[in-house]
Amino acid sequence: MGDVSMKIYSLFTAVLFFIFALLQLNDPDPYLWFPIYFLVTSLAIVRLWNPLPKIWILILTGCYLLLAVYFSTLIPYLDMDVEEVRETLGLILAGLFTFGLTVSKGNNSPT
Repeated sequence: MGDVSMKIYSLFTAVLFFIFALLQLNDPDPYLWFPIYFLVTSLAIVRLWNPLPKIWILILTGCYLLLAVYFSTLIPYLDMDVEEVRETLGLILAGLFTFGLTVSKGNNSPT
């Protein structure tokens, strides 16, 4: 990904997950979900100026996806009205967008 397109991706990710984090303030458990989404926002903002250490991003991506697997086991049935379905999808999105922050032009980001 080129430098300009990575900045656009990072900015889009930061704005999107900031909105997701703000929406969680109305959730019954914002102390859990606000930091999960705001962490993606913070990383995307940092990524606007500096490459991120790939190992930490990969660990965080793995954590998001493991949490998604855990929450998927709590789903009683598949319907967007079920909170666990929405939480699982949010964690999958957080993991995928976080992983996207590792992409860089060439291989110049720290490992």
